[in-house]
Amino acid sequence: MSYLKIGDWRVHTNGIRGTLRIREIDELGRVSGTLFDEPISGWWSERARRLAFVWERTRTNASDDQGFEGYAWDESADGGAPRAYYLAGSYETFGGGGGAKDRQSFGWYAMLARPAAKSVG
Repeated sequence: MSYLKIGDWRVHTNGIRGTLRIREIDELGRVSGTLFDEPISGWWSERARRLAFVWERTRTNASDDQGFEGYAWDESADGGAPRAYYLAGSYETFGGGGGAKDRQSFGWYAMLARPAAKSVG
């Protein structure tokens, strides 16, 4: 079982809120899912607890894609509730991916909103 949980994560990317949906983590660490309902594909390192993925913002122009990197941790919740799971890191914009010539890096974080019934990997 992977430390990264499959399910819906409440994500904040540079002030924009939405859903990071981790759909699958295979035995090699390949990750697939969506961010803001657009496809992502990437890698999960169980040892480093590091997630890296590309958000394919448009399918017509790869320069609109954004590269994300983040790390996972968990904390005990109050009142004996299940543990809370988090991701946080930064992302890079490319050509037309929403950055500017003097600012291409931005921050993001996420909290597991709803775990899937079954984890893969």
